[in-house]
Amino acid sequence: MVPVEILANLVLSIAHGELGNDQKAMETAQASLALARKVKTPSLEKPSLIVLGNLHHKFGRKQDAMQTYQQALAIKTPGKTVAEESGIYAGLARISADLNQPNTAITYYKQAINGIEDVRRNIQELSPQLQASFLQATVDFNQVKTADIYRQLADLLLSQGRILEAQQVLELLKVQEIRDYTTNKRAGGEKQDVALTATEEQIIKEFGSLIAFGQKLKECQETRCSELSQLQDQRQALTQKFNQKIQMIEQEVRDRLSKDRALLDTKDILREGEKIVEAQDGTVLIYVFVLQDKIWLLWASKGGVVNSKEVPVGQKQLGETVLKFRQLLEKPSSDIAEVQATGKQLYDWLIKPLEPELKGNKIQKLVFSLDRVTRYIPMSALFDGEKYLMENYAVSTVLSAGLTDVRDRLPSGTENTPILALGLSNAVAGFNALPNVPIEIDAIVRKQQDDTKGIYPGLEFLNQAFDFRTLRDNLFGHKILHIATHGEFVPGRPNDSFLLLGTGDKLTIPQIETLQDLGDVHLVVLSACQTALGGTDQDGVEISGISYYLLNTGAKAVAASLWLVSDDSTSQLMQQFYSNLAKGTATASITKAEALRQAQLSLLHSKNSTRANTDNRSLSVIFRPSSSTLSTNNTASNFSHPYYWAPFILIGNGF
Repeated sequence: MVPVEILANLVLSIAHGELGNDQKAMETAQASLALARKVKTPSLEKPSLIVLGNLHHKFGRKQDAMQTYQQALAIKTPGKTVAEESGIYAGLARISADLNQPNTAITYYKQAINGIEDVRRNIQELSPQLQASFLQATVDFNQVKTADIYRQLADLLLSQGRILEAQQVLELLKVQEIRDYTTNKRAGGEKQDVALTATEEQIIKEFGSLIAFGQKLKECQETRCSELSQLQDQRQALTQKFNQKIQMIEQEVRDRLSKDRALLDTKDILREGEKIVEAQDGTVLIYVFVLQDKIWLLWASKGGVVNSKEVPVGQKQLGETVLKFRQLLEKPSSDIAEVQATGKQLYDWLIKPLEPELKGNKIQKLVFSLDRVTRYIPMSALFDGEKYLMENYAVSTVLSAGLTDVRDRLPSGTENTPILALGLSNAVAGFNALPNVPIEIDAIVRKQQDDTKGIYPGLEFLNQAFDFRTLRDNLFGHKILHIATHGEFVPGRPNDSFLLLGTGDKLTIPQIETLQDLGDVHLVVLSACQTALGGTDQDGVEISGISYYLLNTGAKAVAASLWLVSDDSTSQLMQQFYSNLAKGTATASITKAEALRQAQLSLLHSKNSTRANTDNRSLSVIFRPSSSTLSTNNTASNFSHPYYWAPFILIGNGF
């Protein structure tokens, strides 16, 4: 029963700590520690020390917290303790940051993250539920979660000007979020370590000596050896020496950084972003990194140029503005002046700080890696006071640079680009009819050589002919997969997110993962999938989740829409998009992002006020048309409001 009593005391201690009762929390934690030591149970002594360290930190006793964490690290328990030690290193990092020792804090954070990556590798065979419980576990009294450790390290690296290292951590964070949402053990491939600089290796070496001595001292305490007092004196001297060494290292780094800001950027970091910016001239990769009290903007351009900018706007204010903008965009009747004013505020935060770089280097293509609530808005609709962003730039997004394959292009010429198009036009329970879907698909697919309307050769399946087996069995050999139907991506509930098959059945995210023949598919277009908008605390990771499944099974790009849109305008945009793509040749290609931009411009500049079909669907964009023929069945309508053209986003390889 003793272990139960120890655990009960720990639970009580944590509860008292969360309620702010320092005295009660310390009493119960110390009782737990004393009992664990009495029964000589290291596996319970260690977590007792961790809780004590967290309490010391929470209530401002930083040096006590540091010493307690060191005692915990000195305890070697049987089995895997990497997860516990990652939490300890994260705690040490936060204390070091509080003590204005950023380089020491960075070192500890890196140790924590490398431990987390080890744990990920070892839990891959566990159930998704158990994996998720680890990913969501809090590691201290401030409700810090595993993903927050990545954010804290990236923030610290950026504050020190160590942009390349921060970029690597952000790449790992993107994979962490996808793993969390999809509970997919394969997401992101093999474990990756965060590289230590020579200075950081020196810190770890010094710290390791201190911890090793702590183990020797503990053994003496347990056996009541005669040298205990002498060893206590030696530990005190070693601790003082370690602290002096840390101060010396921190000062040395500050002095050297004042002369060379690039000093600590490790040279062996995989610059995944380079493959994107080198793939097409005039391209910039932009990371938007949202923290509680600020936004970081990182960008990389051709030639290995990287930079960053801190924007002083908090997560709450950003979230409220994003929510307002999204709600305005979802209503075609919303006042355009208010839409543009809200878009201007977001532009000033997310784009304006980069304007000198963009204009000075004649940038034409923006590739975004978005974060948290920014995933819910189309960057193309941000407004600079005169023009929307997509009027000046071709815009696309990536889940992460490391998960983006830019080596492949759609073949030149329509004959080498077969398409599989599936759609639902009939009304089914809870969903409106989409009468323009047959027109849209007929204008895109050329079923026979003498077909004068279609653009790409291929197959089409409508309504009852569009079931799961039809989709699965016809994927092989097609370069474009176009799905025109209803769909919905629900924040936090992947099993409730779906595409609607022509039979009325739902194709869920777990079913999408079973599709094995997407290797030949370059582009997937989801022409009717909306992403439900939650509150300002949602992070939009489900958008990454659905795209990840498609990209991970072989597709190179995914086009989708963020909200329900007029069926009429969707059909027009799709046809125009294909027509634009079809104009590309082997010597003068047009990228998918540029084809989408031109299609959006065609709606933006429409002037006729004829009312459009009001049946709604969410839009997805499809790629690679070839034929200038457009369906003229629809009457020209005024689709200039961003509601009609802005929801279409392109994820992955936008080239």
